[in-house]
Amino acid sequence: MKTQNYKKGKIGEEIAARHLRNKGFKILEQNFNTRFGELDLICIDNNILVFVEVKLKVGESFGTPEEMVSSRKLFQVQRTAQSYLLKNRDLQAQYPQHRIDVVAIVVNINKEVERVDHYENVGF
Repeated sequence: MKTQNYKKGKIGEEIAARHLRNKGFKILEQNFNTRFGELDLICIDNNILVFVEVKLKVGESFGTPEEMVSSRKLFQVQRTAQSYLLKNRDLQAQYPQHRIDVVAIVVNINKEVERVDHYENVGF
């Protein structure tokens, strides 16, 4: 099950990265890990450092990807982002503004994208 979730997560991150690049974002890193958790994508959007949480669901029979983003998850992303900023003080100085975004993706059983929704500034 973990391997399947990892593969699904990688697919979601690639879809999200492509979507954000098309919107003009610059992708700095994928899968930054600390003891607090993982940051799916770290990007630059108009001189703002953006930490992106990606959620992918196959169909919506058992809920939406948006429903998977709890306040606890956002707190974990925030703590991980703060850890990232401490380790990358040069980036923090260069981009003093930062935010957390969520990209929610739904694919069908054939892994074809049904929708991609980008929610900006959901926390920090």
